[in-house]
Amino acid sequence: MTEVSFVNCEVYSFGEPLAGFYATNERSLAAIGDFHMTWGGDTSNVALALKKLGHQSGYITKVGNDFVGEGLLELWKTTGVDIRNVIVDHNYGTGMYFVSFKNGKHEFDYKRKNSAASTLKPSDIDELHLDNFKILHLSGITQAISKNCMEAGFYLMESARKQNKMISYDLNYRGKLWNPDTAKCVYEYVIKEYADIVSFNEEEADILGLSSNPKEAVKEILKYKPSLVVFRKGEEGAVLGAEKGVIEMKAYNVEIADTVGAGDTFTAAILAGTIEGMQFEEILKFALAAAACTCSKTGSVEGQPYRNEVEELLKRES
Repeated sequence: MTEVSFVNCEVYSFGEPLAGFYATNERSLAAIGDFHMTWGGDTSNVALALKKLGHQSGYITKVGNDFVGEGLLELWKTTGVDIRNVIVDHNYGTGMYFVSFKNGKHEFDYKRKNSAASTLKPSDIDELHLDNFKILHLSGITQAISKNCMEAGFYLMESARKQNKMISYDLNYRGKLWNPDTAKCVYEYVIKEYADIVSFNEEEADILGLSSNPKEAVKEILKYKPSLVVFRKGEEGAVLGAEKGVIEMKAYNVEIADTVGAGDTFTAAILAGTIEGMQFEEILKFALAAAACTCSKTGSVEGQPYRNEVEELLKRES
């Protein structure tokens, strides 16, 4: 493991970090051209965004003993994310993905099979330093990348449940990682048995066989008694549900530069608002503002806002 830094983490995020390579001009991935390297991975993005929003986060993963792993470790340390639970694997490499933008749509390709993160298994969890945290966050991607991570995810959630910690689960379906039927089985089990905060979108609602009406879909998930249920509607805004009711808000109107990573920033802001005990409506406003700030810049990490940027947007829009 990496060197120990003694901090109390409010949120531990578990998953796979990636190096992202973005085409520098509008084209398909198959076309010859230059790429700009950046950082990604949904759960890593959440950990980084949380720290920028003012909350101590820690990351649980494995990285390879390679330039990508080295760069990620430096990124987390520089940002202030706790890396006590990042294991450096000398046998497997760190995952990567490639992105291009053409005709208004993103094209993705992943190189993550047999990545270091995919080898993290339940026995590795027993060696981690997980003290005094409030929320465990993971996603469908975390559990879809390998059988090891599927089992490790359940192992972590079971441990968190026994400690009465909150569990945040972003369904985050990726068709290249698993099929809808398998995803549905895992989603339903997690929602019924573990998740206190559930985040999903239209595609994932369809996989679960929920209503096509976002508010109704949220109400259906609320039957399983999570604390918060979030339906992300992208540029249209979001729906937030809890025992006290269901509300819907439109997205903030900003000039869009890049939407990649906005959902992860949104999730981080939901967690921040929950930790701070924000009022129901304020949590959703804060999350939408944070996501809007991300969309106004390029890069899933570079575009993440600091707390003051989100507050400035909220002040302008009030």
